[in-house]
Amino acid sequence: MMTAPLVRKFYVFPVLFFFLSPVSAQEITGELVLYAYRYAYPEKVSAVAWSGEDWTITVGGETFYWAQGRLLPLPLRDKWESYGPHGYYRYPSEIPDPRRLAPEQVERLRTQGSAEARLSRIDHNNAFEAALYGGGTRAAVERNLKKITFLGHEITVHKLIVEPLGRVEERIREAAAGDKEIEAFLPSISYLGGYNWREIQGTQRRSYHSWGLAVDIQPKQLGNKAIYWQWERERNENWMLVPLERRWQPPEGVIRIFENEGFTWGGKWALYDTMHFEFRPELHEINRLLAQKAADREISASQTAPELRRLFPRSLPAPQKTGPIKRLLQFLNAVLYPDGFSRPGL
Repeated sequence: MMTAPLVRKFYVFPVLFFFLSPVSAQEITGELVLYAYRYAYPEKVSAVAWSGEDWTITVGGETFYWAQGRLLPLPLRDKWESYGPHGYYRYPSEIPDPRRLAPEQVERLRTQGSAEARLSRIDHNNAFEAALYGGGTRAAVERNLKKITFLGHEITVHKLIVEPLGRVEERIREAAAGDKEIEAFLPSISYLGGYNWREIQGTQRRSYHSWGLAVDIQPKQLGNKAIYWQWERERNENWMLVPLERRWQPPEGVIRIFENEGFTWGGKWALYDTMHFEFRPELHEINRLLAQKAADREISASQTAPELRRLFPRSLPAPQKTGPIKRLLQFLNAVLYPDGFSRPGL
């Protein structure tokens, strides 16, 4: 029988996604990421624009610059080298198979997971997340929290995910009526973890639990299976090669239900955390926008959340009024670049 431990997980971002995604880093551009945020958080993001020097995003009246992936306010924009980048990637549709890891990838993961590597990594700046989630301090974060009952357990989370989690529970319980695996999964849960204020050990980066935007689901029994890479590393130096059948995970149907509400699952990370779900709708939007750009090729491998929002539609907030010259430029942009992205210089 497994008791509910004090959860202390130390995340490394960006996690090594080199074997998770077929997309090149060049395709994950600042323009694409910022528009993904605007689609994911239309009530919070008021504008995405090219400033003449860089892409910008305005959240709650505060403007941030892409700054080589650092997302910094103007006073810090030119100091981008002092900060680590945020982690953006193409969230995979399927669970990556560790058997496909090349030897050099195994060694990179071994190095990435070392205490020295975690402590030496440059921290990213938290200002953008503080503006987006409404919490620059612990007190501010805690004003956004709500205590709810989820899957029969009391849990404290950010108000942003109260409704998504409500839909997740409703759909899981509906699915359990016709799926024996999901039906058995519900009473197997020992502990649910939500809000937990902490920074990643040795850094200034906060885990998504510190925003109240992550949920951990721990079972009553692991059956000697791995659940979290760092716990497994304590007994197995080849923790990254543990086969999928030796890793605990929720039923596939449960994972898909979470994903369809904007959550990502830590079981798809190279540094796996199979108990962990976090609210990252912008990553699903990155997938959707990439698929939209590649629609003349192939999109089936990425169809999730759900079915790429029924093949691409997503409405933005009402556009601001524009003058005749800007309307002409916008018309030319739409004609010349029908993929939906603007181009600097138009």
